Amino acid sequence: MDAETLLKVVDGELTRRLAVNKASAQHVYFYNIVWKCLEEDDSRRALITAVDFLAPGSSKAVQIRRMLGLAADDLTEGDALHIEALLRRCPADNLAHLYHVAAGSASGLFPIGLRSASEVFAYLVDLNTRRGALAPHLRFVALQIRNLVYREGPSHPDLVLELRHWMYQQCDRLRESGDQEAATELDRLLRQPPAFQAHDDFPICLVVEIEPLPVPYDERNLHRVTSWRQVDQTAWCPVREADEILPFTEVVPHVLRLVRDAEEGWGYGVRGPLVVEFLLSPELINLAVDQWSTPATGALPPRALGMDYEIVLRSGVRLRPRHRHARWLNRWERLMTIGGETHLMSLEDAADLGAVHGELLAGDHLVACVLSGPPDREPGRSELAAAIDAGLPIVLWCRDVTINGEFRHALRDALHPVQLKKLPSNITSLRSSAIAPGGDMHVCRHVSLLWDDPNHRIPESDPLTSPSR
Repeated sequence: MDAETLLKVVDGELTRRLAVNKASAQHVYFYNIVWKCLEEDDSRRALITAVDFLAPGSSKAVQIRRMLGLAADDLTEGDALHIEALLRRCPADNLAHLYHVAAGSASGLFPIGLRSASEVFAYLVDLNTRRGALAPHLRFVALQIRNLVYREGPSHPDLVLELRHWMYQQCDRLRESGDQEAATELDRLLRQPPAFQAHDDFPICLVVEIEPLPVPYDERNLHRVTSWRQVDQTAWCPVREADEILPFTEVVPHVLRLVRDAEEGWGYGVRGPLVVEFLLSPELINLAVDQWSTPATGALPPRALGMDYEIVLRSGVRLRPRHRHARWLNRWERLMTIGGETHLMSLEDAADLGAVHGELLAGDHLVACVLSGPPDREPGRSELAAAIDAGLPIVLWCRDVTINGEFRHALRDALHPVQLKKLPSNITSLRSSAIAPGGDMHVCRHVSLLWDDPNHRIPESDPLTSPSR
């Protein structure tokens, strides 16, 4: 890196050119640039950004950022040392994800050399933020607390208690200073569960509802497609998009466009996978939405959505009775904390539905079930109703009843109690594998997974107007 290049990048970050005295000696020229940048906050930030751009992730870039960064003036040295000592006790297995969400648009590449939560915290202290925005180092600690509570289990109660105590002090301080927006965000982070409890990688989400319209004598077979976008990686708050009324022949291309737009638009600058949730009316519940294929590109063959994205079905809006929400919430909490087991509906003679329903209701250890057949016909339809009424958040079935035995054999490992929390990602892996464990790939092309997180409520709100209108 030469001084002239550095100055060009700095100027590119500013709305003006820096008046820097040029020198023939490179070290003097560098000195003049740095000295000029230190005069104002915006030029200092531009210098830090330029160094990160020209030497991304290098130890020198990290050192320069720490030396030149605008450290938070509300963090005493004693507090910083205390929190860093607590964070040394936190796991360090998903630091890059936590860093990117905490730093937001200012994150850049994850700095090389940061190997512990305490080091990331110390680094984030030097990132400045606009008033009203929560400081990255506070957001990072809140995310660490979530990590300990929802992903590490009850093994760090004292650590969580100490971190929470300090964070609520920061909430009070923000309110006293009049920074209500930042205080509200911090309070929300400390009280609400993650948007995706079973994920370490902070997904974004597209929710798609498809329902037929009761229009008699209309040969177009019209359907309403409603979509919601979920981009906030810290809280579940989907935003409704414009509804579309389409003939069913146009539904698949429209949904594929929604997925593409989610990748190109909503996900721009966001590091995290895309999850697609489908809300299907009862008559459409057996649609093979995971097998809807993106168009072929050149010599590349088309790929099913379920090979590239987590595709799950939902029942929260149309199928889940409100008076059964307590059971639903209790079983979901069990799944996320201590795990649970799966009930397999019999493939032999038709079972007594009343007895099956009673068994599901009494089985507090049950969080999932596998139907004997698709729920768009009997007995699968009644079995799904029984599972939902009992509050089970996970239901699976094979869309092709002729391969039910192979289907269950292929999923035996994924349905192990230890693996249930990772079921959506494991199903995605099976769909994208050349050969599924225990069976041919065709088995996993017929998997339908209803994965119903009770925290993923769909708000009743008017749709946004499409940008093209």
